[in-house]
Parts: sequence; structure tokens; C-alpha cells
Amino acid sequence: MPLPMVHLCTAREYAHDISAIINCPEFYLGSISPDAIHMRKDANWQNKRITHLHADGEHWKDNVLDFLRQNKAKSNYKFLLGYGIHILTDILWNETIYSEFKIKYERDSAPTQDITWAYYNDTDQLDFELYKKIPWREEVWNLLEKAKPFDIDDILSAEEIKAWNERTLHWYDSGSSYHKHPIKYISYKDITDFAQTAGKTIRNTLAEEGLSV
Repeated sequence: MPLPMVHLCTAREYAHDISAIINCPEFYLGSISPDAIHMRKDANWQNKRITHLHADGEHWKDNVLDFLRQNKAKSNYKFLLGYGIHILTDILWNETIYSEFKIKYERDSAPTQDITWAYYNDTDQLDFELYKKIPWREEVWNLLEKAKPFDIDDILSAEEIKAWNERTLHWYDSGSSYHKHPIKYISYKDITDFAQTAGKTIRNTLAEEGLSV
């Protein structure tokens, strides 16, 4: 549910002093790759559940940890670590930012948009703001341009991941979101605070499980 800059901010917070991944192109590519399902023709909600390891179910955390355990010895683990961090970020976002957004929206006596458009109105505009303000953004863009995509067996193809990376690299070229209503329910600080907290929470969780790099 978070947009690409939120995922990259959380991944960067996770990696901020880990020399093995702070400048690893594939780590950042992994951190946006579960959403590459949008590059598949006729993809549906069930396809997205598969790419996100059924993380909307009762055992979401176990699903992600099991995925990382099963892949820990692979040579592309840094990429797969980023992939797992994306999904953990989604879950934490849903439990905090999105839940709070829904409460605010439902209390609004005169919303100007339906709930889906109101959500993307705020989050897309804020993603553009992150793109413009985050000091390391250009550095990470250079890394993403170099990143090698990988097939993830029975989940995503390298071609789909490459296409999503290219889409992400050029999504912000217009300079501003096509959503134009005033931002109403989520703030820039909400998002930057979330990324810092989520990055640390995920880091601690994976360290406890022996799944860090």
C-alpha cells in the first residue's frame, strides 16, 4: 500500500549503517519489487497476494520470515532481503498510517473524494515530495539504474521486475502528482516518522531471527 519512495525510505533506514547493503543496487531493487506484479497483464488481487507472500493473512510475519530463511544462503540474498523488507513495511503501514487514515476519513463529515481516491491523493503527492526532498534520492536512483533483476521462482519474473524498476525510475519525471486536491489526512511528517520507526522495527526483528546480512 505505501508508494515507492516510502519503501525506499524504509529500506534506507534499515540499511543506514550496514556497509554490506547501504550501497547495494539489488537491495533497493528488492525493496520495490513485490509491486512488480502491476507489470503483469491481467494481474489480479490473488496474484498480488502471491507476490506479497500472503501477508494479509493470520501468519503474515511467519510467511516473510520463512521466505527469508529459505533463501538466506542464496547469492542474491541482498535482493531477497529487500523484497522481504517491502512486505514487512506494507504490514506496518497498514497497522499504522492506513488505519489512522481510515479513521480520519470516516470522521470527515464532508469528504471531497471516495476513500480510495482520497488515499492516493495524499500518498501520491507526498511521494513526490519525498522524491524532491530526500537527500540521498539521487544516489539511490543511480543504484537502481545499475540493479540486476532476478527471477523469483513461481512469484515474479526478472522481466516484470525490470519493467517495474524502469516505471519507478521515471514515475516522478513529470515533477508533480496528477492528484491535485489539498492533502488532508496524512502528513509529510507522518510518513518520514513512519519510515524511521519501521526501518528500525524491521531491523530489530530480522536481527533477532538471524536474517540480517
